[in-house]
Amino acid sequence: MYKRVVVFLMAFALCLPALAKPKKKNYENSATDVFDAALRTARERHVVTYVNEKMLMLTFETGQSLLSEGFVANASVEALADNRCTLIINVQNKKSLSWGAGDRMADKFFSQVNDELAGAPKQKSALKPEQEHVTVPPPKAIPNEPTMTAAMDLVGVVHLAASPQSAEVSVDGDFVGNARL
Repeated sequence: MYKRVVVFLMAFALCLPALAKPKKKNYENSATDVFDAALRTARERHVVTYVNEKMLMLTFETGQSLLSEGFVANASVEALADNRCTLIINVQNKKSLSWGAGDRMADKFFSQVNDELAGAPKQKSALKPEQEHVTVPPPKAIPNEPTMTAAMDLVGVVHLAASPQSAEVSVDGDFVGNARL
């Protein structure tokens, strides 16, 4: 009986991610405006792993927190009539189960997209002072490679006696051929 309960609980736990339903939110904006706002939001706060601007889809990952291993989220925008659209987000845990955290993450993402569309993102940014200009030294002169054109007037003949016959001949470590028979 104990084994059956354990097997049932394990099967139930494995099926939980399949029960995750995407969350939807309607916007009174064009689909491209909402997609651009969602993409900016994801790039500023998360790690974007996939973007398809033609299909208005993106995938991003969140970082870890004290209670979560992080999330993977797929977002897409569907155009509706009259310059309206729907933003759909499906959030899944990276490794472990976290009850309701994916829903909270989706709600937070919707709120961040709203702020981005309103032009008032609440993400704090730091202004850094301008750094000193770094002067790069000029590249060192590279000497020209020696050419053999000037020495072409000098022609010589080398006769080899090789043992064994057909031995490999190298000049300055480069193979030039076999000794003649």
